[in-house]
Amino acid sequence: MSKRRFEMYHYRQALVRMRQGDSDRDLARARLKGRKKAAQLRELAMKQG
Repeated sequence: MSKRRFEMYHYRQALVRMRQGDSDRDLARARLKGRKKAAQLRELAMKQG
């Protein structure tokens, strides 16, 4: 596993793409997040509103 750093910009960009309707696979294909990390972020975002 790589030691990749995620800046706030990456999280914001992933959230924007989720709001636009992109799936976890779309985010992984765009190299923003892996599918597992995107699913965790989506779940957290849904809980937070």
